Amino acid sequence: MTRPFSSQSRLATGLLAACLIAGRADAESFKMQGSPVVAHVMVAVAPVLRQQGIDIKVGVEGPSASAAVMVGAREVDFGLMMRPLTAADRARFPERELKEYRIGMQAVALIVPRDVWESGVRALTKAQIQEIYEGRITNWREVGGANTPIKFYNSERGRGVWELFATWLYGETRKAPLGKFPITIDGEDARNTVQFNVGAMAFAQFNFIDGKNIFGLAIKDENGTPVEPTAANCVSGKYPLARPAMVVIGEKPVGAKKKVIDFLLGPEGQEIVGKSDLIPLKDLEPK
Repeated sequence: MTRPFSSQSRLATGLLAACLIAGRADAESFKMQGSPVVAHVMVAVAPVLRQQGIDIKVGVEGPSASAAVMVGAREVDFGLMMRPLTAADRARFPERELKEYRIGMQAVALIVPRDVWESGVRALTKAQIQEIYEGRITNWREVGGANTPIKFYNSERGRGVWELFATWLYGETRKAPLGKFPITIDGEDARNTVQFNVGAMAFAQFNFIDGKNIFGLAIKDENGTPVEPTAANCVSGKYPLARPAMVVIGEKPVGAKKKVIDFLLGPEGQEIVGKSDLIPLKDLEPK
């Protein structure tokens, strides 16, 4: 169910913040802090890790840069990030051998129903998307489609998919206008809303694109070449609405820390990654 515009997100991350997973008295305990997107995964894996004698406390605070700092300063055991470590991150803590592990990738697509797709709209430029988002393009015929009003559905401000979209479109989220569009509460809601509304458009994760009722628009690059929303284009860096989900630690993992990393990269952990609206590693491998 869509909702009218709200000024603040009531993200599930509000529940993630300072989420303590209580467990056995003899369990090894770790603190994790950073991206709400990766934190969502960690809360989901916590019960399985607890069975292996590992308890985790998951918090959400600040951007990826803050997570790197907290790991480097030994304030947390694991940093949860939505980008790789930079040279600046490493230079700040030269005494530490920071290690990073990609557990998956977050990617979103602009999704439309069959009527928009069959009218000939298959790709948009960044400028066109911005004009739609700002309400300056309001009809599909303005971008080569049918004479149909555009019904744009926004995601809640502050959610991971919105943050990714707004950062790409405006450089930083604070520059993105609030807008007055109806809001979808998650990817499933976006899919259902788009499917049953003529002229609709929203953004959602790749897994909601089925090529039957829901279609993902390509994004034209600077040369005007359409870049399809595919895992391969995400890995290559061609598709712009994608970013890696990373876990960072301060040294080469051993013992219980290694168990955490091994679990996240293993079949069971990767299944949880996929169910957490991220693209798992197996789907990022060349076909």
